[in-house]
Amino acid sequence: MKDERIENISKGLSSENPKEKLKAINELTEIAFNLDSDNRKQVVKLLNSIAEDKQAFIRWNVAIALGKIGHKDAIPVLEKMVSDMHANVRFRVAIALGLIGSETCIPILEKMVNDDYELGGHFVVRGFVAIALGKIGHKDCVPVLAKLVEDKDPVVRWHVAVTFGDIGHESGVQYLSNLVNDEIPFVRAHTAIALAEIGHKSGLAYLEQLEKDNVEKVAKISSEALKTLKSVI
Repeated sequence: MKDERIENISKGLSSENPKEKLKAINELTEIAFNLDSDNRKQVVKLLNSIAEDKQAFIRWNVAIALGKIGHKDAIPVLEKMVSDMHANVRFRVAIALGLIGSETCIPILEKMVNDDYELGGHFVVRGFVAIALGKIGHKDCVPVLAKLVEDKDPVVRWHVAVTFGDIGHESGVQYLSNLVNDEIPFVRAHTAIALAEIGHKSGLAYLEQLEKDNVEKVAKISSEALKTLKSVI
């Protein structure tokens, strides 16, 4: 049965006033949590109608809403938004795909690993792609994440290390090995933590190396990680 609230609220989506559009997006998102699948699908269809709105902040709020609603029909809408000209839309698309958490989102996120948006030397979208892959958490995320291991942005490499740990699949160890000698201490430290999280014996040699790191804090974190790994293998 069609929910009448959807029809009433959705009128705001066609308003010329951006505030009214934003209000409608937020209200539709709020009620979507308590709707059945068919009505949530209808909300997604309505949000799709403004996914190419001329206002970037409307588009990125659409992406946020689609992630929160979490319906599978949002995936093709978000895929369409991957090429949006505005980075604030694109990184929210990545977040939304991670929140939906479906394996079918992985190839879409793969399209974003070369996003070139830079802010102060950091590549924001690529960092959120790594985070999103961790939220999905499937082993098929590993080869996609591997494409970011040697990213020139240390913040992206840090997210990569954390995400390999979050995914927890043993195949991540071979890629984390490339970060053991990373020039940035916080990347090395989180590599150690990730190796412990994965909990596979193949990570022992790398943690033994990191335990001797010339940065005291990295060495200490790695030593604790090594103890953790030894306790679980």
